[in-house]
Amino acid sequence: MSAIRTPARRAGSVVATTREYLLPFAASAGAAALWLTVISAVTAATGSSVIVLALAILPGALLMGISSRERAHWFEYVLVWIGFFTAVPLYGIGLLIGGYGIVVARAWRRRWPANLQSVEG
Repeated sequence: MSAIRTPARRAGSVVATTREYLLPFAASAGAAALWLTVISAVTAATGSSVIVLALAILPGALLMGISSRERAHWFEYVLVWIGFFTAVPLYGIGLLIGGYGIVVARAWRRRWPANLQSVEG
């Protein structure tokens, strides 16, 4: 029996891929961009670099504090923090948004794996 790719099957495949991979990344990158806006507003109001450091760490620290599964993957969050703290400011913005986008999307996929995906410890 040959597998014929009809337009309906292709559309279903695109929808499934979008739902399982792009939606978690887009949602977490959007939340990271919004969080970066909060960091910028607080920095402009206070002028404190210590508050920037604390606010950049806060989302990852909260997720690791809530979930033991995420504590097992602490190194992913640390890599995002190191990238943000050691980068040129504009590049750091991309690293924070992209880094948290990828890390939180992976956390989402660990929490709700796809039907055929093996559970990651």
